[in-house]
Amino acid sequence: MLCQCFCAPGLRGLASGPANTIDITLEDEAPGFESIANAPRVAGHTSYSTSVAQPLRGVPIREGQLWYLSAEDRIEPVDFCLFINGFSFVQDGQEVAVVFSPFSLVRNCKFQSNMPDLGLSMFKIFKVSWFSHGICYYFGVKGRDGDDRSAEEERSKWVLDISHAMRLVTQSLFPQFAIAVDPVPGAVNTQTRLMAGFLAHHDDPNSVSILYCELHAHSAEGTRMVLYEDEKCTTPILTIHLFDKSLCCEKVGINCSCFTVEDHDFSSCTMSERKLWLRAISNVKVKLQSKAPDPTGDELAHFRTAIRDYVSSMRDQKDRREFDALLQRCPKKQFQVVGGGDVEPLPWPPPDEVILAAKVGPLVGPFSAATPFVRRLGGSEQGDGSPPATSGGNPGVSADSDLQASATL
Repeated sequence: MLCQCFCAPGLRGLASGPANTIDITLEDEAPGFESIANAPRVAGHTSYSTSVAQPLRGVPIREGQLWYLSAEDRIEPVDFCLFINGFSFVQDGQEVAVVFSPFSLVRNCKFQSNMPDLGLSMFKIFKVSWFSHGICYYFGVKGRDGDDRSAEEERSKWVLDISHAMRLVTQSLFPQFAIAVDPVPGAVNTQTRLMAGFLAHHDDPNSVSILYCELHAHSAEGTRMVLYEDEKCTTPILTIHLFDKSLCCEKVGINCSCFTVEDHDFSSCTMSERKLWLRAISNVKVKLQSKAPDPTGDELAHFRTAIRDYVSSMRDQKDRREFDALLQRCPKKQFQVVGGGDVEPLPWPPPDEVILAAKVGPLVGPFSAATPFVRRLGGSEQGDGSPPATSGGNPGVSADSDLQASATL
């Protein structure tokens, strides 16, 4: 039976079913003819747009009133709508709509404001930030009749609901996979593998790539984290060399799976995977700091067994499901010469060059042009007694300090 699609335009009017079954006998293939089923796959790795100006999906999953702390040093009530991939609210007659990314986070915060007229002490504040864009929103929850306990409970509900939506956006970008510890048969470059799996890699301010990342065991020269196009590990895209003093830390947020390795931001599919990556990298760094000799075959097997045991205990691995991506897909990226010599985009430049050269793409979707940047109102994050900081040259952008050393794992 032939499917009803563009590949059979002359049969679109035929109804499917037993009464309309069509038997087709293929003639001998012409010399040099290649079957579509055997055609080579499209080169490149999967990437998605992280622009905040993408369409919101479906209908709101939660609606309610929050207090918005705007950049004009005022706090005002807004009708807040949470969607499966972002949120929207109306301010001054204009709709502000933003979409989450794998590099979004939400967390509680507290202001020690030097502006008592705002009365911030009556509110329980939380922030939603896109640290890869330098964007941050602050919202407050006010308790009934000044009841701090009810305000705290309401804030917790909002923060959890927003964090769950962020998790859905991140997980929707990943294919079905399991953390691997064994080398790829026949691939010499994977023989010192400790673990490997897919991670979301922050390419530039407007895109994220889903890459297959592999952590190697320590050696006298250090260690490395290799990023491949897919799990076959035939097309390396980037190698991150790690040493005893290399930066490795996590982002602090509710249900957050983001972490940083040197100058690269990553987001794992689940929170337990982030913990595993950071713990494995931290253990390798300890080996490098103690100048341990290269591991033997038995030691490598022992390391892999420990990782395999941890993976088998991760509960969020068992309930993983693959579903449609909640972000818009970008054209496939790949940095090799293809076809008759056409060259795809060059490899990523250094991070400081990316920031300088980045251009914001066109807006997508029926959104207003309201600016998303919010200035700190004074005070600091909860647990931080330092004065507020802003990004140089952008007084409306909050300087985000959501890093936590991996040594705490």
